[in-house]
Amino acid sequence: MIIFYLILLAAFIPFMGFLLAKESTHKTIVFSFSFIVLGISLFGFVSKFSFLGSAQEQILANQLEDAIYDDARLQEFFFNNLQEFLDENSQIRWLEEGILYAINNNSLQTAEQLVEFGEPIFNKLELQIRFYALYSILRDKKFPDYANASIFTSFLVPNNCDFDSINLILSIQDGPAVPIAKLISNDPSKLSFYISNTDAMIPGFDIASALINKEQIIVNSMLKCKANNSFISRLLPIKNPQNKALFTLNISEKDWFVNPQ
Repeated sequence: MIIFYLILLAAFIPFMGFLLAKESTHKTIVFSFSFIVLGISLFGFVSKFSFLGSAQEQILANQLEDAIYDDARLQEFFFNNLQEFLDENSQIRWLEEGILYAINNNSLQTAEQLVEFGEPIFNKLELQIRFYALYSILRDKKFPDYANASIFTSFLVPNNCDFDSINLILSIQDGPAVPIAKLISNDPSKLSFYISNTDAMIPGFDIASALINKEQIIVNSMLKCKANNSFISRLLPIKNPQNKALFTLNISEKDWFVNPQ
């Protein structure tokens, strides 16, 4: 910003020299023209309602790029200026692009700070979905071992059940009611599944987040039969000793209990 003012001042010096010279004529016209040019420049490049390109935006972009290049935390005045000079839609666009750019450049410290700042701004439902998608991208970059977390689940159908469908719901023990994953199948020939982060109902609130936070995962299953009866089970998946992000769950006939409904 200071550089812009200095350039503008330097450009205005010839006009001042002309106005101060004794032999100069038409000073009023020159002064009026200079004042108009100065006003348009200030409004067009500096004001919040810039129509020629915002000097503030360029400065913010440079500050953000420098922070990402160094993987450093941004100063508080960056966020103050971001809120002052950009409307809400522009802030959201800036944050989305900045977070993705920082992640792609492995500037995870900068990306985390942008995510922390952006959380209260992405306050609408459709924005929250976009925000948690950004968060999950950052998390997978930071914790790559959990990016492909999954639970291989297989089951056997009881003899007294003519298979109709199976519903698998993964949740956190003593956690919120919202599942971290959900899978439904009505294919009688498919008796095994991989349940992964992509089966999450909310992006970022998934198997990986549970494992990173060292939460216990519970698999609740419901097996529906064509005779209008059903069976339920509630089991803990078994961790793969070679990979902390992979689990297995085998539901045998004895693991099913009649659903009292």
